Amino acid sequence: MSQSFFPIEDYLAHRDRMKLLDAVVEVDAQKAAARSLTTDTWPLFEQGGINPIVVVELVAQTSGICIRQEEMQEPEGREKEGGGLLVGIKEAFFYVFHIPVDATIITCAEKQCAHMQYAEYYGFSKIGEEILGEATIQVLRTD
Repeated sequence: MSQSFFPIEDYLAHRDRMKLLDAVVEVDAQKAAARSLTTDTWPLFEQGGINPIVVVELVAQTSGICIRQEEMQEPEGREKEGGGLLVGIKEAFFYVFHIPVDATIITCAEKQCAHMQYAEYYGFSKIGEEILGEATIQVLRTD
């Protein structure tokens, strides 16, 4: 896995309030790590903290980094218009009641299995050594 920071816009289509990741820390086609700084403009912000359900979206966006890295390695670069990803939650666990604002979160995601246009990714988010939550998502390419 390479270890440097990459522009997040090269990997994610998310913008404005839905772009939760600030930087790609590590990436290859199998796993990725990303850094985020929480703010009060994040979705699910309420009463001074962020609902930990947001971990599912953090894992999904970090998994998207792996997917984009894999696409960039394909000979044709997979630059098709109109395709996308359909994501479902297989399971999720949350270990905190809320996530503080102005905290740096590291989210890691790793491909667990893949078949044709289907894949599963497991990931978790943490502040320091404290795990906030973890999720397994299912991803189906729609192109």
